[in-house]
Amino acid sequence: MDKTFPKVSVIIPVYNAEKYLSVCLESILIQTLTDFEVILVDDCSTDNSLAIAESYLERFGGRLKILTLDENTGSGAVPRNVGLEFSRGKYICFIDDDDFIIDIALETLYDFAENYQTDMVCMEKAFSCDEEPVPTKPLNEIGLIPPHFFTKEPLLEAGELTSERLEKFLRLSFGFPPWTKFLRRDFLLENKICLPEMKVGDDLIWTFELICRAKRILRVPNILYVYRTNSQSVMQKKRSPEQELRHWTNPLIIGIDYLNDFMNGLEIFSRADNLRLYVLNFFAKIQFDFMATAFKNLERHEAYKIFIEEFSESKGDHTALISYLLLMTNLYRNELSK
Repeated sequence: MDKTFPKVSVIIPVYNAEKYLSVCLESILIQTLTDFEVILVDDCSTDNSLAIAESYLERFGGRLKILTLDENTGSGAVPRNVGLEFSRGKYICFIDDDDFIIDIALETLYDFAENYQTDMVCMEKAFSCDEEPVPTKPLNEIGLIPPHFFTKEPLLEAGELTSERLEKFLRLSFGFPPWTKFLRRDFLLENKICLPEMKVGDDLIWTFELICRAKRILRVPNILYVYRTNSQSVMQKKRSPEQELRHWTNPLIIGIDYLNDFMNGLEIFSRADNLRLYVLNFFAKIQFDFMATAFKNLERHEAYKIFIEEFSESKGDHTALISYLLLMTNLYRNELSK
């Protein structure tokens, strides 16, 4: 076993996960592939998560590295990026702190990546369980993409970015969560791909970058990951209408400009501006859909005040976002006038 360059780096962003972290780490200890390192990045937890992680140092026998951020970032993006920076494995995978993997997960994904010489292996399905630390009932099978995109056997997509691959992305045929992917580390570093520092929505933009840059993508039907329906997770946490609107305004402000800047560097979007607009609209619609309930429970002047405050705190001139919103406003006005 090469102690300097393990086969796999497992990166776990952690924040207040004392209820679940042991199960996550235990699932890694029983892996049939043992040539791995675990990089656990604590986002300033206020519970016993860090102490629990430290209690596993001896059992991992030097394969567990614990990093602590200087201040809480409120997002999984920064801890994952820090983990990538300190990683040494040939391949990278991410596990959320409240989830876990089955015993053959790393070996199966590593073999797929090696046999097909991939930049990225994508899982289409996962198991789910409730909040109990150990499942007390059979795990439910969940699809991460629409069922009609499922593949019954490994399916390799090779070559440069095409409009067909973009269309698949826009039709949700790629799962967005970081844990759905098994990635070649050099591919990420060579293309300078990391998660944008956003409160939410970073995984969607990151996935878009991956499918634009990757030249060998393998989709697999194997169910290797267990996703926990944790009510305190970022996506499922209960928020007031004001908090909800702020929560989804942040990625809209940052994301549109980020996507536009990224697409400026790709020839396919310089040849076809309509593709650029499709991507921006796809991203914006998701944010607006999540805002819908908040809008229903806020007065117009309240929503306006929130937007003013969120824009005031953001950086940049937001040229792409303003242009997009002006275009959409005009299209909406034309529809109303019919």
